[in-house]
Amino acid sequence: MDRNSVIGFALIAAIMIVWLQFMKPQQKMELEKAAARTEAVNKAPAGALPPSLPAAAAPAESLGSFAQASVGTEQSITIDNDLFTAVLSSKGATLKSLVLKKHLDVNGKPFNLISARQQGALSMLFLSNDGKRIDTRELYFRPLDAKTSVKVTGKEKLAVTFVLDVDASRSIQVTYSFTGDSYVVDYGLKLNGFGSTLAGNEYQLDWDGGLVYSEKDHKDESNNAVASAYLGGGLLKLDAKDSKQRYKEEESGNAQWVAVQNKYFVAALIPGRASDGVFLQGVKKGGSEFENYEAALKMSVPAGQGVVDDHFRLYVGPMDYNTLKSLNVKLEKVMDFGWEWLTRPFAEFIILPIFNWLNKVVHNFGLIIIIFAFLIKMVTYPLSLASTKSMKKMSAMQPLMQELQTKHKDDPAKLQSEMARIYKEAGVNPLGGCLPTVIQMPLLFAMFYVFRSSIQLRQHGFLWAKDLSVPDSIFDFGFALPLYGDHIAVMPILMAVTVFLQQKITPTTQTNDQMKIMMWMFPAMMLLFFNNMPAGLGLYYLMFNIFSIAQQAYINATVSDEDKAAAAMQVAAATAPAKGTKKGGKKK
Repeated sequence: MDRNSVIGFALIAAIMIVWLQFMKPQQKMELEKAAARTEAVNKAPAGALPPSLPAAAAPAESLGSFAQASVGTEQSITIDNDLFTAVLSSKGATLKSLVLKKHLDVNGKPFNLISARQQGALSMLFLSNDGKRIDTRELYFRPLDAKTSVKVTGKEKLAVTFVLDVDASRSIQVTYSFTGDSYVVDYGLKLNGFGSTLAGNEYQLDWDGGLVYSEKDHKDESNNAVASAYLGGGLLKLDAKDSKQRYKEEESGNAQWVAVQNKYFVAALIPGRASDGVFLQGVKKGGSEFENYEAALKMSVPAGQGVVDDHFRLYVGPMDYNTLKSLNVKLEKVMDFGWEWLTRPFAEFIILPIFNWLNKVVHNFGLIIIIFAFLIKMVTYPLSLASTKSMKKMSAMQPLMQELQTKHKDDPAKLQSEMARIYKEAGVNPLGGCLPTVIQMPLLFAMFYVFRSSIQLRQHGFLWAKDLSVPDSIFDFGFALPLYGDHIAVMPILMAVTVFLQQKITPTTQTNDQMKIMMWMFPAMMLLFFNNMPAGLGLYYLMFNIFSIAQQAYINATVSDEDKAAAAMQVAAATAPAKGTKKGGKKK
């Protein structure tokens, strides 16, 4: 392994360290307090909650003309489709529970995705002209259907409607429309007689149900939990990383969606018409890793308009790339695939399509990962072959390089000039040994992102790994070791061994002490780095290295000493002018 190879490996390590910093969810400091949306809010007493925050049940006098609707009997309706079981409540016409059928928690049991189980997740928020803050979750609607449990399957449709009669001239109608085989729920909101009774001629549709944590590693899940919105062609994110702060962000414009997410699941609101802006808020609960988020769409109501009939889509379910992309609103942007301009294209247009294609014929994700590693290795074979041949030439040039370094040790400029000339005339690229690895880096980094966030690997096992989405731990220490973690995982150990073996059989040009240190240092770095990574990612790199070892052994056998001799002759021919000049100088 020559100096250039060492520099290449050092570069890879440096890139990985920098990349780790980029992997962290975007950390936003708390913004300055948002400008109040109405004069009534500006006059609110100190400590009052802003319009987008939930509040405890308000006394009747605080609801003004809506006070009568704050008293009633709650009724629940259970909707059971092919993918989830949802519970709607007449108090607030809201969603109180959504239990997925195909995705279980870490203990293998069904779980309710919604964290706000008492008050519900969805509400309409607005200020009345008399300054009353109205959250529809405090009001009792009447269901138009007397059924308490309904089942819908396949392409069947089901509509559940709630009505709130405020007075003789005003009413609110909320309609949920379910499809048997879809996570998407159509949400209709019809306002009658509200055209001149809303302060600022605006209301907000608010998701304040949070998303519960379902994984064993709550810290990892917390690192992936954010509230976000997509507007103006860009992604707006809010990360409540500090329990001592309250985070919020408000932005005007037409949003395609707002969302709340954790590592594998997302709840998103998609408007049917142009919105006026978004409101995002988050807080981290003290003493725990749980981050609770709220996301709202601001919707305008034209002054004097008697009837406002708005339609939204609600998606609460897994962050499956194909499912999110099929909604055609860029909701797939919630999935973190790294740099938008570099690693994301590799993830979206190479890795995921190949995985989906393989999954049609192979249903074990461990085997899919192995096949994928093999395909990538075959595609990169020309690069590996070119690298080996370049190393052979570099090896043949080492005596001459040492001679030049000795001769021009006091003239660095002359040394560089001579080396560049010889490299060019001998047809040798000094970066040839490292370039193939550098070219593959975007793909390798994209693999990190995909494997860390892909729900397809969640709770799918292979060999001793019970879940490819988490480390394949075989022993937990009960405490954490610096850099290494709190467990022993098998895949990283095997991968480190294959990294060492691969270095042993890769052609080198030097055998000094630095090379020997690097032989052990790089596998150790990989071991530390991968110990806390998903087992699926470790399996991919393990198999990639095994295929690399087999490929390198084949190349070593086919790129024979004759090739090295030919390279040496090419180098000798390239250096002939330099030696001629030297002799000529002596004759003088």
